[in-house]
Amino acid sequence: MTPRDLDVEGLANARDLGGLERNDGSVTPTGVFYRSEMLDRVTSDGWRVLRDLGVRTVVDLRRPEERTAADGNGIDLIAADLDGDDEQFWAPYEADGRWGTPLYYLPHLAGIPGRMRAVLDAIAAAPDGAVLFHCAAGWDRTGLVSAMLLRALDVTPDAAVTDYLRSFETAPAMEALHGRSSHVQQRLGVLSSHGHTPESAFRTAYTGLDVDAWFATAEVAPTTRVAVRTWRGAVSS
Repeated sequence: MTPRDLDVEGLANARDLGGLERNDGSVTPTGVFYRSEMLDRVTSDGWRVLRDLGVRTVVDLRRPEERTAADGNGIDLIAADLDGDDEQFWAPYEADGRWGTPLYYLPHLAGIPGRMRAVLDAIAAAPDGAVLFHCAAGWDRTGLVSAMLLRALDVTPDAAVTDYLRSFETAPAMEALHGRSSHVQQRLGVLSSHGHTPESAFRTAYTGLDVDAWFATAEVAPTTRVAVRTWRGAVSS
């Protein structure tokens, strides 16, 4: 485990977005945002640990058909489908496998900006306390939201890449816990066919993301902009 990994029974790819280096030499605050895979296997002890970590809201980024009935054990559960059902947008990415890589990140933000805007609105409107957001594997959709939050705090590309690559490192543990493949080799093959490695694909998307410009084109509400830029008041704007 790394210092940022969460030791939560029922999770294998969970970590704090705090402690990552920013370009001004400071680091992101801990205990504000957590990322993970699906919470379907979290035990009662695991939910207790999450509450002890300060988590008061969970944002589920999965599509409606992926969700299962869940009891947040006193933690608010919010559904915010990051994918949506825009077949025209998704068809080419599903056809060649790019949907499972950062190669779709910037086109997603440009083509269907309302999906991310809704997620950020949910994060901004959450009650006091830490927010955990997740998808199925805690990898791609969760990675896109993480990229937005880290870019908003000017986290260095190297630190953001390190966070993204952690999901490759935890893949064996995720497969053992959840009994399903993380399709690592398929991901690597898709990226290679487009001239990328996991690092280069994420770095390209991350450095290409202009948060202020996207806020403007996506018509993000002022209160949401402030919440994202300050990590819900944890840092000065």
